[in-house]
Amino acid sequence: MADLLSKYGGKNFQSLPTPSFVIQEDKFNKNCKTMLSSVHDLGVSSGKEIRFRAHVKTHKTAQGTFKQLGFDLPASKTTSNAILISTIREAHGLLDYQESIGKEYIKDICYSLPACVLPILEQLSILTRRVEHVRIFVDNVEHLDNLVRFGKPANRQKWSVFIKVDMGTHRAGLVADSAEFLELLQKTLSPEVTEVVELYGFYAHAGHSYSSSSMEDAHKYLIDEIKAVNDAVQLLGQHAPSLDLSKLVLSVGATPTSNSLRMADEPALTSLIKTDLVGSLEIHCGNYCVYDLQQLSTGCIRDHDISGFVLSTVVSSYQARNEVLTDTGVMSLTREASRFPGHGLCVKLEDILYKEPFSHHWYVARVSQEHGILKPYGDSSSNTKDVKIGSKMAVLPQHACIVMAQFPYYFVVDSQGIVTDLWTPYQKW
Repeated sequence: MADLLSKYGGKNFQSLPTPSFVIQEDKFNKNCKTMLSSVHDLGVSSGKEIRFRAHVKTHKTAQGTFKQLGFDLPASKTTSNAILISTIREAHGLLDYQESIGKEYIKDICYSLPACVLPILEQLSILTRRVEHVRIFVDNVEHLDNLVRFGKPANRQKWSVFIKVDMGTHRAGLVADSAEFLELLQKTLSPEVTEVVELYGFYAHAGHSYSSSSMEDAHKYLIDEIKAVNDAVQLLGQHAPSLDLSKLVLSVGATPTSNSLRMADEPALTSLIKTDLVGSLEIHCGNYCVYDLQQLSTGCIRDHDISGFVLSTVVSSYQARNEVLTDTGVMSLTREASRFPGHGLCVKLEDILYKEPFSHHWYVARVSQEHGILKPYGDSSSNTKDVKIGSKMAVLPQHACIVMAQFPYYFVVDSQGIVTDLWTPYQKW
């Protein structure tokens, strides 16, 4: 990787090989600062301490994670030390890196998959030796049975658990008023479980908030998230009246709902937090630092907020059908979808750095393994005669998390498009 940076460092991104994934650091920084500021402002307006936990699954890099937490982020006044990971490899990679530079930014790691099965518990147990806090999810009584069977982790502390609440996404977690949820609560309170498990709080993720089409829509999902975890902790109080519920953490978030924190002066939100909330609120999200077309579809961001793109080369064109061939196929763009057609929107290189909003003349209409077919976007009058073979385009991805997973490294550029760094993600498992 050092060889790549020595070869391309200091050069304009237009000279990069294709396909490459490019991160515009100034936009990445701005997105991180905006989210941290939104969480801070909500705390000020509500008079409550609001925590923030950064999900790192989008980019999986140490440099990006530290920026999400407010470190290595110019002019940031807010920091956090808590993250979410989607793979245990991410955790070890991040901890290795921060140890190598003599820092201790990350102190609290939550594994985002409710996977309390013995082989994975063995891996998580090892992780507890490396970081101050490890949080895990439970959403099944068998998870608790497995924790009891395993015993305390390697650090000899109790397992710290979030109970995962399903508030509409139907991916993981339990609905708070279901029989399964009540059984899980009762099991969590049982003496044999409390010997090795400590309930840290309740966690909800409105993945279905991606269907939002406005900030107002996303804000309604945020309210739903908070009410879901708040109802869950109140239900716990009915079964354990002597328990101090104020110490529990209520973690909510998805990038659309977290973006709606910019409506922090919304009376329903501040009233809910000030008067009804039991426990302390934590906001979690991850895609916001990069963004993509799925997030643009929610109506919560603008196209020029997207900080990452795939650099592609035009390799041929077909005047008869007015289509263009590029070297960006399914292996670099994937088959994800949103309200925007195809597999990515194209932006001229002269626009990607300086123009707001962008002009989209072409989109990736079809993909095969290494090929992408561009068609004119919307009512564009674009013609293949206007596209030079050998020229390059920036493609805004449909889903940054999955697209970035196709690349072994990311080129980082400054506001002038000059390559300044190379970030290597901790990918796979």
